Amino acid sequence: MMFRRFGATQDSNAYALIIHAMIRNLLLKDEFIEAYRQLAVQMFPLYESAARRKVSPIDRKQLQKLGEHLIQLDEDDQLVATCVSVAVTMQVLLFCTGVEADLLIGVKKLDEKLFAHAWVRMPDGEMIDPQNKYGDLQVTKILRLKEQAERWAVSLG
Repeated sequence: MMFRRFGATQDSNAYALIIHAMIRNLLLKDEFIEAYRQLAVQMFPLYESAARRKVSPIDRKQLQKLGEHLIQLDEDDQLVATCVSVAVTMQVLLFCTGVEADLLIGVKKLDEKLFAHAWVRMPDGEMIDPQNKYGDLQVTKILRLKEQAERWAVSLG
C-alpha cells in the first residue's frame, strides 16, 4: 500500500490527512452506521483484491504514529479529528491491505459522566490507539467493515 511505496513520513502524513478528511466528511453526512456501511461497501473491493495485488501490510508502529499525528493536529487546532474518525481511518487503511481489524467503542463512568472512546483491535489482539485511552473502558460496540459490506449485499437480495 501507499506507506511502503512512498515511505517518507511526510508523504504518509499527507495521505493520511486526505484519507481522514474524506472519511470524516462521509461520517458527518449520514447517521454513523449508515456512513460506516457505505464506507465498507466502497472499500470491500480493495479488501478482497489485496492478496492478488500483493499488498504489503501496513507497519503497525507507523499506523500508530499517523493516528498520533492526526490527534496532535486536532489539539493544535489545525484539523478536526475525533477518536472515532481516527480509528475508522486506521481501520480503513488496514482493510484496504486485506487486514480485517475491529473498530471498538467503549465507555466508562468518569465523574458522574459517561466517557466514550474508539480504537482499533488487530486480528492478533493488539490494540492501536493513538490516545492510549482504551485500558479501562468497557467495550460496548464492535464494528467490522467486512461484516457491514456483507450485510449490505444481503439486503439487496
